Amino acid sequence: MMESETLNHCLACQSQHFGHYIHTHAMMSAPSAVQYNFDRCNDCGLVFLNPRVAESELSHFYTESYLPYRIEEAWGRYASFVKKDQQNIDNARVKLVQRNHPISANSRILDVGCGKPTFLASLSKTCNAHFIGLDFSAEGWINDAHAYANLELRTGEIGDLTDDKAMDVITMWHYLEHDYNPQKHLKQLLKVAHSNTKLIVEVPNFDSYTRRRFGKNWSGYHTPRHTALYSPNNIALLLENSGWTVNSIQTHGTLDPYTLHWMSKMEQQQIDWTASMEGRFVKFVMGMMWWWPFYKLQKVKSMGFMTVVATPSKAN
Repeated sequence: MMESETLNHCLACQSQHFGHYIHTHAMMSAPSAVQYNFDRCNDCGLVFLNPRVAESELSHFYTESYLPYRIEEAWGRYASFVKKDQQNIDNARVKLVQRNHPISANSRILDVGCGKPTFLASLSKTCNAHFIGLDFSAEGWINDAHAYANLELRTGEIGDLTDDKAMDVITMWHYLEHDYNPQKHLKQLLKVAHSNTKLIVEVPNFDSYTRRRFGKNWSGYHTPRHTALYSPNNIALLLENSGWTVNSIQTHGTLDPYTLHWMSKMEQQQIDWTASMEGRFVKFVMGMMWWWPFYKLQKVKSMGFMTVVATPSKAN
């Protein structure tokens, strides 16, 4: 039996007033009778995993068969299309960063939870700067180190950064929903920020169409890898309680919302996530094309993601 850790407070507002919200199965994993509990804060509405799997046990959910780790194997002859889609995502992230902060040769860019650092690699092709990627594991780049030779890639935690020079831009692309101590780590980032540092955070949006559409099968839960499911109001509260001022919240992200829709549908169908996805590719693309006209709605109603831009509060 896996170890677990029970929380006695909300991750966003620290309230101790919360109760059971929903049970879900482990997602993108082998079928299991085990159910995981999510609570919901009565004060700010944050939905969070409770109890949550001990961090030392998380490796059980990041095996070699984990879909994001096996693009070529999973998508077969369509792998190049999936890689191209990742390039489009990275390009969208590059444009978002450039819109929010001017980049020069003296700029320092930090990507927290960089994984396979394709975003930083894409950004480095557009400008000169000091690019730093941080992750708890080097698995994302260790086998392709030459491709990222112009990046400074580190294994470690946010707390290891405290002696660094200030960063101009800090990005978190789908990192915060995995963080076991978000308020602590957001406060630690202030030690490597200056007054104009831009923090850019993209996460699943609990207050979204896909969550309401798929309920307990919504892949945004990504059970038990995601520890918290944020909505605009409580992610703003978390940032403010951590010493950051929110500049903007967009009800969409750089990821295609149909991806979240498709994964939720696959969870609903209880597919074998270790199997090849090659035979599902054509229907996936057809579904994406059918959904394309609805993407414009994201500017007024979230389809599944949101993006937050913040700067250090003046009090800091």
